[in-house]
Amino acid sequence: MKKKSVFLLLPLLFTVSCAAKSLPGDLKGFQAGAEQGADSRLADMRFMETDTLSAALDELAELERSGGFAPGLGLAESKLREEAGDYAGAVLAVYKELSWAYALGAGDLTREGIRQGLEKLLEPQSVFSPEMQAEITAAVKAILTFFEGRYDEAEKQLAALYGKDEEADSFSRFLLLSCALETGNAGRKEYSAYGSIRSRYAGFPEYWYRFARYEEKNIPGDGSLTAHAERCINLAPEGPYAAECRIIFAKTLGLKQEDAPVLKTRAEIEAAVAGAVNQRKPELLSELLPLASLPDNPSTLYASGAMRALAGESLFRSWFLKEAEKARGRLAERLLYISRG
Repeated sequence: MKKKSVFLLLPLLFTVSCAAKSLPGDLKGFQAGAEQGADSRLADMRFMETDTLSAALDELAELERSGGFAPGLGLAESKLREEAGDYAGAVLAVYKELSWAYALGAGDLTREGIRQGLEKLLEPQSVFSPEMQAEITAAVKAILTFFEGRYDEAEKQLAALYGKDEEADSFSRFLLLSCALETGNAGRKEYSAYGSIRSRYAGFPEYWYRFARYEEKNIPGDGSLTAHAERCINLAPEGPYAAECRIIFAKTLGLKQEDAPVLKTRAEIEAAVAGAVNQRKPELLSELLPLASLPDNPSTLYASGAMRALAGESLFRSWFLKEAEKARGRLAERLLYISRG
């Protein structure tokens, strides 16, 4: 009987219970979109001419380092590893694909959906040999342990499976270093190593999320903390890691946790102002008004300054004055200040 590949088992990773929300929309459409998204990045890769798995994986790694991860690269890696008999690596590559999609807020992908999908691979498959099933099961259990936040256990399980990976910035290395950060066991060596893999994960919100969480707990007052939380938010403002990063961001600015939801990064402020100017619609600045009502902090002051620069135009000044009439307290005072240009 022909062995079924882990790559061809991908639909299991998107299968959830009848009560769960579908992931993410139509599976075939998602897969097609993922593969098309990677096509341009994979066009120059000549796998048929590659002599070894390591050479092909090196090409994939260079694509990720030079241009960032693109949808479909994890699936391509999974297929390569499956064809070489590396089933633990194939499962991890599929998880990498899911992690990126989830972190960026793709479709309706949820944590519960990912968990249930991974658990599907724990169900015995008659097409797998006992050795294949054992390797797949060990990989899924290690990944689920990490996914559920049991980092001490996950570090041991992941190290047992992937500890011999010599690629300094592989996804398994990212997970192991994340475990070290989360458990507080990261010393200077691990912290430096985490920073050194940045080029491959600069577009990955979870990378900056782990960075910000570690520094909040272990390096209070570090100016880079705000930047790391901001990067996570900017990459996926509505993504699953943005809310906690806004809380970290708020704390670094001296604000309360309850202020976090209305806090905006510099990039978000600039985007709102640019949209209002380009479309000649001052009402698009409404999203910045809750921020303007907060106590003095760098984000609020930057937003106030950016809006005040627009008050020289009657279109914007009139809108600021109209909003000031409706507002109360600190927001009313700020809008009057802004309207004076």
